[in-house]
Amino acid sequence: MSTFTSPLVACAPRRRRSPRLMAVALVPGSACASDVVPAVSAGDAQARLVELGLLPERAATGTWNVPTADAIRRFQADCGLDASGVAGTITAGRLRIR
Repeated sequence: MSTFTSPLVACAPRRRRSPRLMAVALVPGSACASDVVPAVSAGDAQARLVELGLLPERAATGTWNVPTADAIRRFQADCGLDASGVAGTITAGRLRIR
């Protein structure tokens, strides 16, 4: 009869990352002048993209999704912006969302 024994390994406790840092980074407009974090709500951006004919109405769900990011990329490319797919402050200004 054999018994399986595993060696006990001392592991250092994992450090938890602060959720506060992530929450601050995801606040709309918190990236200021860079197109890294959305500067507008998904619903506002989608409404404007539908008006411009860049997004089908069925894709306007009020949440960020792949069709919205694709439409933002097309809009950014048409405007000569870096096509990141994120509606940052520069893109929001060009979309004229207030």
